[in-house]
Amino acid sequence: MRIFRVLVKMFIGIILTFVLIALINFIPTIRLANSKMSVFVGDWVNVYYETEKEAARDTFELADTRAGELAELLGLTEKEDIRIYIFDDQRTMQTKKYGYIVSFLGLDWYIGDNIGTDVILTSPANPGKEHDYNSVRNAVLHEIVHAYNSILNKDMTYWVDNGLAGYLSEQNPGDIKMYGTIPTLEQTRAKGLLAPIKFANFNGYQYSYNYIEYLHNTYSWDGIKAFAKTGDYEAAFGANEQEIYDGWVESIKDK
Repeated sequence: MRIFRVLVKMFIGIILTFVLIALINFIPTIRLANSKMSVFVGDWVNVYYETEKEAARDTFELADTRAGELAELLGLTEKEDIRIYIFDDQRTMQTKKYGYIVSFLGLDWYIGDNIGTDVILTSPANPGKEHDYNSVRNAVLHEIVHAYNSILNKDMTYWVDNGLAGYLSEQNPGDIKMYGTIPTLEQTRAKGLLAPIKFANFNGYQYSYNYIEYLHNTYSWDGIKAFAKTGDYEAAFGANEQEIYDGWVESIKDK
């Protein structure tokens, strides 16, 4: 019995240690803004920033100019409050979504995200190794689409969500064939905590852009708007998910 009690205590101790580590890891996610942040207030968005004022102003002007247009394209009929938080350091931005652990993952491509209708972004003034000023600045539009999508359809797939965000923010990947193997239908269903990493590994951001482009060229934007709200392929396009996927793959091969 004594051995059993010792083992139980050890087990409880291990569990509590993991819980404590998890709690510490997510401390940065508790609050997005800090007391030193300033804000630009617009008609469509508010932008909070640290010290890189001019880069923040530039990003704010783009976001506030385009946000209404993006909302209309997605079929949103009411103005939504979008808050954008711009952080001087890329690692700080990353911890706001995933906590301290993200600093050890080497995600140099990861410059922005959304948490519901809140957007987090690296400052264009400090774009990191894999981006430049303009690509980070323009990424704010990508993240605003994500924010709107979170209102439009909480069950929207990661594939469609990112396809719409890339397409509407005009992040054209160019010749799609240069990105290698076309993702499988199963890969396009990636979800969960590791979805961003899986997506990056099979060039999902580039291919999902091309997928939405295919839907737009083959069907209509009204169809895409209806599909974005419901996720119902048949109702929006008159074809099921497999048929749409097969047609998309053929369109790439035809090129």
